[in-house]
Amino acid sequence: MVDPDAAEDAGRTLSWLVMAGPMRISAAMPAFVPYLLRLAADPEVPHRGKHFETVLVAAALSEPVDPGNAWDLAVNGPEEEHPERALCRRVFEANAAWVRRLLADDQLLEGESLIQDERDALRRAAGLGGA
Repeated sequence: MVDPDAAEDAGRTLSWLVMAGPMRISAAMPAFVPYLLRLAADPEVPHRGKHFETVLVAAALSEPVDPGNAWDLAVNGPEEEHPERALCRRVFEANAAWVRRLLADDQLLEGESLIQDERDALRRAAGLGGA
């Protein structure tokens, strides 16, 4: 059972640990993705929407960089310099059942303004397709 009084601070601290900076996932993120997926999927977890937001950020920031796109390379760096992105994608793929569960969770998505790009990034990260 998650302590509801500590949940908000713990969630914020966890998000700091899995991010290397603004718009960069850390090397620790791949290890935390399965945990975050399960926290976000559990209706009993306080503030689970925040965990889902971190999952969405991880999915978006783990997308591969197009080596032919100079802007993408300048902003995100080449894939070989950021192995955490490919590791995250593999972890998302290994946990695709949890991703499907989250995307079908009407209670979690109720009131959320989950834009199609976020949904597609999460689906792509888990190897489920997406635009």
